[in-house]
Order: sequence, then structure tokens, then C-alpha cells
Amino acid sequence: MRMQEIRLEDQQAVHDHVNENLCELENLELHHFPLSERALCRDGEACAVMYVLHGPRQLQVTAVWELASGTIWYYNSVGERCRKTQLVGSVHYQSPKLVAA
Repeated sequence: MRMQEIRLEDQQAVHDHVNENLCELENLELHHFPLSERALCRDGEACAVMYVLHGPRQLQVTAVWELASGTIWYYNSVGERCRKTQLVGSVHYQSPKLVAA
């Protein structure tokens, strides 16, 4: 499993880093496929963020950013954990606000 340590400044930098790594996993062109992001919550608080890159022919590769440990785990298209990024320092995650209709 490939591992790296990296310092990222903010949430957008994490998003971009995850997008680059997920594209690299499946040899996809960067910025050609949508990347969705969803907060995973425990007791009403975000504890992780799940990213899903939606590639061609229903291909999906995922990453999970564990907020407490600052670890990003990457999973290939068959669900195998294949890569890890350890964030150096802390990056604040700002969960999107839900607005009542």
C-alpha cells in the first residue's frame, strides 16, 4: 500500500488532493469526472468525509478522510484499500449547512 505524509492548508486543498489521487488510481484524466463529497456523522457531528469519483461506465473509486486522525484512506474500484495519506497538522472541515425548506 502506498503511503505519504503531506501538509494541506485547507478543505479545498484536501478536496483537490483527493481528486488527483483517485484519478491516478484508475488512470483517469483529472477534472473530467465529477467528485462528490459527503460528511459522515456520529452523534450529529461530522467524523469523516467520504469522496466518490464517478468515472466512465459506472466506475466508482472512493476515499474517506477521518477527521480526528487526519488520515485519508483510498479504495480502488473493487473496494480494496490501496493508498493512505496522513495529513501533517490539522485541516478544519466546515460541514455544509442544511437549510430547512
